[in-house]
Amino acid sequence: MSARDKEGFNVTLLDVKRIADVLALPPEVSRRAGAICADAASIHFGQEFSHQALASAALYVGCRESQRPLTLKDLAGASGSDPRVVGRCYMKILQRMHIARPELKEDEYVYHLALKRPVSEQALKLSREIIDNIVSKGLGGRNPMTLAAASLYIACCNMGENVTQAEVAEAAGVGEQSVRDCCKEIRLLARQPS
Repeated sequence: MSARDKEGFNVTLLDVKRIADVLALPPEVSRRAGAICADAASIHFGQEFSHQALASAALYVGCRESQRPLTLKDLAGASGSDPRVVGRCYMKILQRMHIARPELKEDEYVYHLALKRPVSEQALKLSREIIDNIVSKGLGGRNPMTLAAASLYIACCNMGENVTQAEVAEAAGVGEQSVRDCCKEIRLLARQPS
């Protein structure tokens, strides 16, 4: 590793630590991100993206692998990067480093939303049941935050809790129309026999 690459690697590691501290991420996520950044430095990958974007994308891989429901927007916001750039960096990391795309269960995102907007434990439980049901019927593969927001909205409505689609969409960082469309699909699937 050249002196320039080593300097860039050290800056990226400092960004990993800073972002991890801001988001209160556990040490195993930071260690995984550090290992990814080391691999990136060894193949001169870090020159394609800013240090902040690389650190954010590496932490995103670590979060997904450890089943932590943070979004690209969360990590980009903590680093001051553009979420689209972090997303491109994330996809390049997966491709260039031959990392299998870590899948995160959609019901984990319900908990993430609940932290942003307090709802009852019964609504959370019902929302997770809705997700399990619709994923088993084939609605998986959609943006997990949209699915979590729509299921939480439906669960809150069923529990008599006053939540709007706009509120859950904002908490999820997705469009209100996406939540509305997903709610329609969930309701259609709910009518189908198992």
